[in-house]
Amino acid sequence: MSGVSTSAEDVRWDLSELSPGAEEARAEWTELVARTTAFASRRRGTIAGLDAAGLRALLDEFDVVMQELARLAVYGSSRVNMDAADVEANDLATFARDRAAEAENELLFLDLEWIALDDEPAEALLASPELAPHAHKLRMLREEKPYVLTEPEEQALNARAPSVSSWAALHDRQIATLEIPFDTGDGVEPHSVNVLLSHLYRPEREIRLGALAALYDGLAPRTEVLASCYDALVGDRLGLDRVRGFADPMQPTNMQNEVDKETVDAMIAATVESYGLGRRWFEVKARLLGLEQLHLADQYAPVGEGRDFPWEEAVEIVDSSFGSFSPRLAEIFRECLDAGHVDASPRAGKASGAYCTTVSKEILPLVLLNYTGRFRDVVTLAHEFGHATHGALALERQTYRSHRSGLALAEVPSTFAQLVADDYLLEHESDPQTRSALLVDRLEQAMAAIFRQVVLARFEQRAYALRAEGRTLTPERLSEIWIDENREYYGDAVELPDAYRLGWSYIPHFIHVRFYTYAYAFAHLLALLLHGRYREDPESFVPLYLDFLASGGSASPADLVAPFGIDLAAADTWRAAFARFDVLLGDAEALAAA
Repeated sequence: MSGVSTSAEDVRWDLSELSPGAEEARAEWTELVARTTAFASRRRGTIAGLDAAGLRALLDEFDVVMQELARLAVYGSSRVNMDAADVEANDLATFARDRAAEAENELLFLDLEWIALDDEPAEALLASPELAPHAHKLRMLREEKPYVLTEPEEQALNARAPSVSSWAALHDRQIATLEIPFDTGDGVEPHSVNVLLSHLYRPEREIRLGALAALYDGLAPRTEVLASCYDALVGDRLGLDRVRGFADPMQPTNMQNEVDKETVDAMIAATVESYGLGRRWFEVKARLLGLEQLHLADQYAPVGEGRDFPWEEAVEIVDSSFGSFSPRLAEIFRECLDAGHVDASPRAGKASGAYCTTVSKEILPLVLLNYTGRFRDVVTLAHEFGHATHGALALERQTYRSHRSGLALAEVPSTFAQLVADDYLLEHESDPQTRSALLVDRLEQAMAAIFRQVVLARFEQRAYALRAEGRTLTPERLSEIWIDENREYYGDAVELPDAYRLGWSYIPHFIHVRFYTYAYAFAHLLALLLHGRYREDPESFVPLYLDFLASGGSASPADLVAPFGIDLAAADTWRAAFARFDVLLGDAEALAAA
């Protein structure tokens, strides 16, 4: 690819397409709040009297407003995620949270009036061709009817959003600004949480052990604040559940995912029953590394020393792997890079981890990475652009509101994309040690996505249950739950240091979206099934898959995967998924026997 930056350090977001600057964004927020107020004044109280064409016009206008809200919200959050210490960015984020709450309050009437319609007129409207692009989301809104309050009550609840989100912002700043001294051999230097975690993939055992110890030493002084943030957020969510009448704390997430409790419980139970597969690999890996028992710091140790991948090569790999599957996916990838919609390298103050966010029909998705040159980072690049291609294709075909799918389904395209990148890497990599490392990493990525994420979900279940009993989520209590759940997974196959009790403290998903993590397990298992079908018959699979991406959230997950012959309600689905996992495990075990 011509014009690609040769260094990840040079790849930073250009946010000018979202807004020219903080002052301009403030002015735009003020104007947008006025616009939503005017929209609400014109439209409030009219929905019950609209025919299908009238409701379609209202929803299309609403879609445009929502895209403007998204554009400004993404600009503000992206500024903070680029540099958590930027005072101007933090002031803008505070201002944006307040304005967003005002705008959202003005727009609450639409959903509430739609939900309030009697079933017969609502069904007649839903049957009309004019509303077809909006129909699924409108149906899903009506599923929420038992849990929705009056408009003044909803506005009061929504008005507390800026205060509640301050706890999440505090947690994020605590992690993003943490600089932990550590020596990798070139002298002591400050390390971010992300960079320390990347050292757990290093071949030098002393660096892995030291990095893990340094991580928890660095986190320990902040755990009181981090636990308080989590306690406040969990307490607020449980209070909201009581007001709305939800049966259990997972119900709101399950409804957003459009997956019933029984299916989620079955998936989690099947995963727990399969913990032994993970322990089987840990015992094999200990032999490969010449150890009697794995230490936690050895969990992701490379089997063989995989080479580094410069940024330019990583871009070429993802471009080629996407292009071999579908030229359209590679085209979206290149367009995002060319538009300055990727922020690649880790640095002090930058948000940890990696994510992708869609913006609007006119603006391509943004991708944040913390690229350190490891081959696992190449797969992360593919993963996040699995999200980006999903969002871009869905926005081309769907309404703005209908392009978004629930969390569990949203993680399927990203996971599938990383499997496609794995295939390309394994096919084209000539270095034997790197190939071995890639083979092991493919298995361990699946283990982290399936087993580890279920461990995290079970941790959340117990934390919410404890808080529901009126008990504060102190660092000590969270640490006890954390270590209990992890011991059940790792068993005697992995030595867990006592400091690992603090492993809950830096995980952002607990803070931002409750029970987010089970979506990774759910999606990875589904992606393994889809990948198996792709390998069996690529020619017929690719058109179906591109249609799946372009469908976004316009149908339920069950309906969207049905064309592939997958039945989410069937127990055999999860058995077949773990059979696919067993294939990956067998490949890695064959490496150990070679």
